[in-house]
Amino acid sequence: MTPDIRLFQVFAFLARLDLWDAVYVLFLLGRGFSLAQYGVLDSLWYAGTLLFEVPTGALTDRYGKRISFLLSLFSTSLAFLVIASTRSFFVMSAAFALWGFASSFETGTYSAFLFDSLKELNSESAYERLFGRVTTLQILASALGGVIAGYLAGIDLSLPILGTALISLLLCPLVLLFREPRVASARDLNFRLHIRESVRYIWDRPLVAALLGYGAIMGAALWALRIFYQPLLRSSGAPVQVIGLSYVAFKLLAAAGAHVSHSIHRRLGVIVVYIIPLGLAIAVLALGFVVTPVILSLILVVFFIEGLYQPIVSALLNQNVPSCKRATIISLGSFVSCGISLLVNTPLGWIGDALSLRAAFQVIGMGILSCMGLLFLFVRREAWAQL
Repeated sequence: MTPDIRLFQVFAFLARLDLWDAVYVLFLLGRGFSLAQYGVLDSLWYAGTLLFEVPTGALTDRYGKRISFLLSLFSTSLAFLVIASTRSFFVMSAAFALWGFASSFETGTYSAFLFDSLKELNSESAYERLFGRVTTLQILASALGGVIAGYLAGIDLSLPILGTALISLLLCPLVLLFREPRVASARDLNFRLHIRESVRYIWDRPLVAALLGYGAIMGAALWALRIFYQPLLRSSGAPVQVIGLSYVAFKLLAAAGAHVSHSIHRRLGVIVVYIIPLGLAIAVLALGFVVTPVILSLILVVFFIEGLYQPIVSALLNQNVPSCKRATIISLGSFVSCGISLLVNTPLGWIGDALSLRAAFQVIGMGILSCMGLLFLFVRREAWAQL
């Protein structure tokens, strides 16, 4: 393993401490916002990501991955400073849109940086195993962040938000130490042509389109679920410190899923691609019907599946796209995922407020079954046969 890849793993760990993750919904509720308003804020995050997703992916392909990391970190730091300091819904909306803009620079950049670094060494075959390791490190970092966030939130719910801003800013010098991996093929010089050629590449390859759709549905569903975990746990009487510790358990299960993903994929083969969304849908539907004592175990199952699917889908996708278009193509998949989230998260927040949290889980579970069923039904069978 080269020093660059080791340094990247350190960066990936620190960048995913995610102090905000275990408490941000509670933070917003504490500021007087409702779940429906949070749904609007979340949609604005997706709108910011959606608007810039493809252009920033093309920028990454054209100008390199270091600049994307730097822009993402600086914008994230600014967004979280604003989030921590405002009670205005209008200002909070602008901050969430800026956060979405910052996140658009990340999409595809992590996996593209790692895959292209390995490609320089003629070691692409190690990508799935190594990406699983990086994903495990990121999830463990997030688990550690949950412990820290639970302690800080016990003092003040804004402290984990401010901590996220500080970490993002301090990571900028580390990115400057990265060596930009060389891309195998020449980059398209024309920005619009590059995006158009990337879209055409997807259109001409049903397997790539299917994998992007698969990842988009899974990503949108898993992010929608995050709206409701904290209110669900809080409604069961758990204090904020316990919720922070619960997130440690969730992230450890996700890390376990990422760690074993390569072995499971190797042993089960393509069937795992079908099992993952089915298992997720069953667990989410169960969350819509079960009583409190079983809730924690079902959320653990969901997080295990989240860790399991990411390295598998990422490896399959990266193996089928060229280096010079990799970040743009992955960004196009995220563009679709953000579009789905933009459409559904506000109605889901309203369902959680007006009906119940259980009703929201039931809707998400049925949505996973319906969307994945349509994807497997309408994408040509020969595309899946290539897996």
